Amino acid sequence: MKKTAALLFALALAGCASTNYQAYEGRTDQIIEGQGGTKEMVDGFEIWDNGNPPRRYKVLGVATVEDFDNGFGQQRIRSAMADQIRQAGGDAAVLLDGYSQGQSATAMFGPKGRMAFGTTTGKKQIRFQIVQYMDKPAAKAPAAPQSAPPAPATPASTWIRS
Repeated sequence: MKKTAALLFALALAGCASTNYQAYEGRTDQIIEGQGGTKEMVDGFEIWDNGNPPRRYKVLGVATVEDFDNGFGQQRIRSAMADQIRQAGGDAAVLLDGYSQGQSATAMFGPKGRMAFGTTTGKKQIRFQIVQYMDKPAAKAPAAPQSAPPAPATPASTWIRS
């Protein structure tokens, strides 16, 4: 039974997420004024899986990520999404749609008739927009060198009248 569990664990770790990216092309940029929703931070990037960012953004492209539909696959999918955002020069991802298929339960018989249960997992595919924020704060200009402080004011009582 330990060998079977170890084998299932190794198979779960063996896969890796595959990604397909298509850059947006159009006569004009696709600018969207987002309304808000829920997000998750992954490797420093926002992943909006319900709604969209509450700000102006430009669509850079659409990416599709596919991996096994299990806990390890979910982690790899999120990490692959963050990698794709970074490669495209984006700030966030906005979920478009996704689906899972092929999940089932199995029973395995080990030595001496012992039974172990496991789950064979199918594939999960997620499609998302990679976006770049339009209202990023402007980069700060370097501070101007300070000039010499002004000379102290002369009190009025020391002025000489002519």
